[in-house]
Amino acid sequence: MPSHVSTSFISPRSQALIVSSSDGYQDLDILPQRLTWSYNQSSIFTALPTNTGAHFDNNSNQASISSTEALRSPHEDDQEHVSPLDETPDSVSESVKERLVNLFYSYFYPSHPFLLPKHLFSHRGYPAYLMAAVHFIGSHHSSSISRDLLRASTARVLADDTQKTAFMVQARLLFSIALLGRNEVEESQAMFAQAINLALELGMNQASFATLHGRQNTVEEESLRRTWWELYIVDGYIAAFLQKPGFNSPAIDSKVGLPGEELDYLNGTCTRSSFSIAQFNARLFSNEEIVFSSFCYRIDAMRILARVLALTDAHLVHHDDIQAVDNALTAWSHHLPLEKADIIDTFGTVDEMLFQAHLIIQHATGLLHFPRSNIYTTLAAIPQITGGHKDPIPSSPTFTRHTHAIKAIEASKHTSNLAALRVSVHNYSPVLSNGLVFGVVIQLSACFMQNDRFHEQNRDRVALMIGGLKSLSRAWPSSQHSLQQIRNVAAEVFHVGGIAEGAIQDSFQPTASYQNVGDMSDLANDTAWLACSNIGTLPTSL
Repeated sequence: MPSHVSTSFISPRSQALIVSSSDGYQDLDILPQRLTWSYNQSSIFTALPTNTGAHFDNNSNQASISSTEALRSPHEDDQEHVSPLDETPDSVSESVKERLVNLFYSYFYPSHPFLLPKHLFSHRGYPAYLMAAVHFIGSHHSSSISRDLLRASTARVLADDTQKTAFMVQARLLFSIALLGRNEVEESQAMFAQAINLALELGMNQASFATLHGRQNTVEEESLRRTWWELYIVDGYIAAFLQKPGFNSPAIDSKVGLPGEELDYLNGTCTRSSFSIAQFNARLFSNEEIVFSSFCYRIDAMRILARVLALTDAHLVHHDDIQAVDNALTAWSHHLPLEKADIIDTFGTVDEMLFQAHLIIQHATGLLHFPRSNIYTTLAAIPQITGGHKDPIPSSPTFTRHTHAIKAIEASKHTSNLAALRVSVHNYSPVLSNGLVFGVVIQLSACFMQNDRFHEQNRDRVALMIGGLKSLSRAWPSSQHSLQQIRNVAAEVFHVGGIAEGAIQDSFQPTASYQNVGDMSDLANDTAWLACSNIGTLPTSL
């Protein structure tokens, strides 16, 4: 893996084009009932039903390019302020809706690019329920409209089970991501379950779906393929967040074509032909160098993460399985073509899909090695987090516990390097916060095992990742929840006095010094702060 990543400031790639939305909200004042979990996560991508006659709404005009508009800061007030006390979905003006769409495309879409590109959005005639999801996400980057009111109205329209369309799949997928960012985890899981179940019912996992329902338009066909693969990506993010091994990517047998390059998609120049998973897998042993899209390498990174998660709940994991996954993690970057060697292009723009792919790989590396390392139990009573195991987790014959620690710490360093790529993280997806949190947890744990000459380096890395969480928290409450817990522990680890002392929770009163970690018996048993890292249980340790 790369030893360092450039820290150049990056401006997010986005198209600032004016859009207009004529789709309004209707009868949205009824609060939704609480959603419930309704699918077996372990078999989401193994059950592959045939096409059941699903449809993709064809009633729309042909797309044309709109004029450009400069975008402001994501948290500036809109030109037309709407009082939260008087606001209803119907009272939101068209100019505010347009602003929310602009915010969606500028600060959220680059991380999850499966709807049509910006210049085609207003001409597609998206239904009101999908527009509601877009407006709701955009509202998280605006201070002049009630997020909670839009949340209730969006949930109301997405509860309509009569709308069995790919549009509804897209809307529910968007809503599930936003709910996860709001720390509404159960609701997010339930909404995602509805999205994936409907996608399978429609047959979106079939290779023919995009061709049959793309209106003979290569961009729309690409959008449908991207929607299926984004379901897979988000399923992985949710599984990593919950530390559930049920995300079983090796069992995937989808024949859906892989996404093409971002620039081709955004410019509307994508072709009808696309590579398959089988062709992508064959690249490893081919003499021909084929450059796949960055989205493809993002999918591949998530497949490896799935293999890591499968080991966190295995009762009899052989050391060869751990070695094999570690080999895959290390080999991933080696197999990137020269065209994908850099996350930043010559114009200083970050390749968002490649950025996520690297972050997923580092997160997976930390998840594999940290629980098996000798730093896992240095910071508070971590055995309580791992299913009540009181003894250290035995290491495999291949790695010593120290080697696992080194690999975990290196992964957290690479995570901080990735975070340093941008001064602003407003366009980070909320699902990326978990990787930052986990990186901080590893760094804080490592601080107890390293001497003073590493103190400043560790402190700077932790400060950087906490800063990223702070910026994310301005839009997404889940980051705020993690930020509060991490700050308390970081203040103790680095012996911060003054203002921070009043913020330290009474339940966390560690007495172990930074330099002397031989006796951790006096460390408080309360490990609630670690819950934000979602460290998984290893029933049978290695």
